[in-house]
Amino acid sequence: MTAFDHSTAPAPVRLEIGASHRAFWQRLAGPGASWTGAQRVEIALEARRARLARANPPWLRGLLTSESDLLPPVALAAIRTIVLDQHRIDRAWARGVIEELGDVAYVELLAVSAQTVAVDAFSEALGVGTEPLPAPRGGAPDAGRPEGLSDIGAFVPVASAFPGPNVGRAMSLAPDDNGTFLGLVGSMYAVSDFGELVWKDRPLSRPQVELVAARVSAINECFY
Repeated sequence: MTAFDHSTAPAPVRLEIGASHRAFWQRLAGPGASWTGAQRVEIALEARRARLARANPPWLRGLLTSESDLLPPVALAAIRTIVLDQHRIDRAWARGVIEELGDVAYVELLAVSAQTVAVDAFSEALGVGTEPLPAPRGGAPDAGRPEGLSDIGAFVPVASAFPGPNVGRAMSLAPDDNGTFLGLVGSMYAVSDFGELVWKDRPLSRPQVELVAARVSAINECFY
């Protein structure tokens, strides 16, 4: 069965959405710059576990723990904070994680976690089950670091030049993952041109899209 086949979903789904989800699944399963394919899938699994605890009150979320033979404890804790307790993310918190993992590894972990949550949330809203995580592919991380980075006051360096808003280059330390992230944004956010922030031929107008996005951001305690 094709992954993310929405042909039998209870509501119509544009083909580009399924395509962007499959592109992320394909990227997720392979090695990145800092994590192996098996570790990346483990990051997605931990993000999925953390998301299931989102209804718990804050004083119980701190009791959520897990162990992994593939990921260090600091990575597991970071995933849970990213998914469950975004209000705790500040410069000091990010600095502590980056000192232990490295900035590229941190951004890659963030990208995988954020995309997994976005895909799972879409499936939940659509009323279909979450897609089984892909089988990891072999291979070693390439230890790559993109050129042309600059410090613009963010928690991590970002691409010096980027054709779009700053949020579009927030994960540019992991360019391949940032690419699949922007693919998800373009398809699910219904933007037809992310660089110019153009909406056209969509069922919702841009003001309607922005209203939904602002509400979701507020619920998720997004400080951006």
